[in-house]
Amino acid sequence: MTNRKPLRRLAVSACAVMLGSAGCAFNGVNSLPLPGAVGRGSGAQFFRVEIADVATLEPNSPVLIDDVVVGSVAKVTVKDWHAVVDVSVEPGVVVPGNAVASVGQTSLLGSMHVELNPPIGQKPNGRRVSGATIPLNKSSTYPSTEQTLSSLSVVLNGGGLGQIGDVIHNFNAAFSGREPQIRDLLTRLDTFVGTIDTNRDNIVATIQALNRLSGTFADDDAVLDKALRTIPPALTVLVQERPRITTALERLGTFSGTATGVIHDVQADLVKNLRNLEPTFRGLADVGPPLDKALAFTPLFPYGQNLVDRGVKGDYVNLFAIIDLTIPRLKRTLFLGTRFGQQGAPLVPAPGDPLFQQYSYDPLGAGIAPPFTDAPPNAWSPGIPGAPPPWLLPPNLPPPVGVSPVPTDQNAAPSNAAGPAHGPPPGPPAPAHGGG
Repeated sequence: MTNRKPLRRLAVSACAVMLGSAGCAFNGVNSLPLPGAVGRGSGAQFFRVEIADVATLEPNSPVLIDDVVVGSVAKVTVKDWHAVVDVSVEPGVVVPGNAVASVGQTSLLGSMHVELNPPIGQKPNGRRVSGATIPLNKSSTYPSTEQTLSSLSVVLNGGGLGQIGDVIHNFNAAFSGREPQIRDLLTRLDTFVGTIDTNRDNIVATIQALNRLSGTFADDDAVLDKALRTIPPALTVLVQERPRITTALERLGTFSGTATGVIHDVQADLVKNLRNLEPTFRGLADVGPPLDKALAFTPLFPYGQNLVDRGVKGDYVNLFAIIDLTIPRLKRTLFLGTRFGQQGAPLVPAPGDPLFQQYSYDPLGAGIAPPFTDAPPNAWSPGIPGAPPPWLLPPNLPPPVGVSPVPTDQNAAPSNAAGPAHGPPPGPPAPAHGGG
C-alpha cells in the first residue's frame, strides 16, 4: 500500500500536466504530439492546407514530399465548411512554390497522409516560406478504399458489367453472315474519315466564315427583324396579285411568240436592210470624234463647252444681274428714238451703282440752279451748252412762259409730254446699264 501511493500521485500529476498542456479541451490521446513525430522539433516549418475532404486523416499523420516523410500533421480544424490542416515540416526541407496538397492512403489498409508535390508533369518551381497557405483550389483527396469498393460494387451488381455477355451475343448475331457488308462499311468509313481529315482546313475556314456571318446577322438583328416583319405583307400582296402576274406572263409569252414569228417572216428583209445601212454606220463611225463634239455643243448653243467649264462651278452659275425697268431708264434706253423716248432723262441710281449710297430724295439735297432771268431763252432745252444739268432742276417745274422745249426728235412729241414729271424723284446721274 505504501508503494502504491507515490505511483498514484505520479499518475495524477502526469494527467494534470497533460491536461494543462492540452488547454481547456481534450480531444483524445491522438491530438497530443507523439514522441518521435517528424517535424516537431525546434525550427520546424509550419504550413496551412485548405482541403474540401480529409477522409479519415488524423493529427500526427505523416507529410510526404516525393514519397519521403518530411513532417507530420499538427492539427485538423473546420472552417467555412471545409477542413484546415496545419502541417509541420522539418527545418531545411524545401517545399516547392508550385506544390499542391493531396490527401491519400499509404496502402489498401494503411494510414492516411498528406502529399506536398508539384502538379503532375511539372517540375518544382520556387519555394514556399514558412507560414504560407495552400488554397482550396490547389488541394484534392484521393478516393478512399471504401469509395473504391462501393463504386466497384455498383458496377458489378447494378451496372452494365453483367450485361456484357448479352451485348457480345447480340453483336455476334448481328454480324454473323454479314462480314462483306461490314467490311465494305468499314472501308467507306475509312474513306469518309480520310476525306474529312484532308479537308480539315477547309472545314475550319467554313466554320470561321459561318461564325463571322452569324456575327453580322447578330449586329443587324434590328434590320433582319424589320425585314421579317415586312416580307410577309409583301408576300401576301404577291399572292393576291398572282392571277394578274400569271396573265401578264401569259401575255408576254404570246408577245414573244408573235415577235418571233414576225422576225422569222421579215428575216431576209431585215438582214438586207442592215447590210444596206452598213455604209451609213461606217461613215458615222469615221466621223465619230467630230460628231461627238457637235452633239456635245448642240444643247449648249450658242455657248461652248469651254464657257460652261469656266462659268459653271459645280451645280450653279455665278450670275449677278440688275434689271432696271423704271420709266426714266426705259425712256433713255429702250424707248429712245420713239415718241416715248427722252434723251438725257434723269436716272435714279439702282442698287449697285456708284452713286446709290449718296442719292437722296430730299429736294434740299439737290444743287441750286441759276436764276431764270439769266438763262438764255432755250436754257431749259436739254442738250444746249450752258443749260443746267437735268438733275439740278426742281421736279414737276414747267418751263418759263414763252419758252418751249426743243424736242430731241423732229417727229417726236414735245418733251414735256413725257418729261421728268412722269419719272421718279430726280437725283444725280447714274451710268446707264442693263442687266449685269
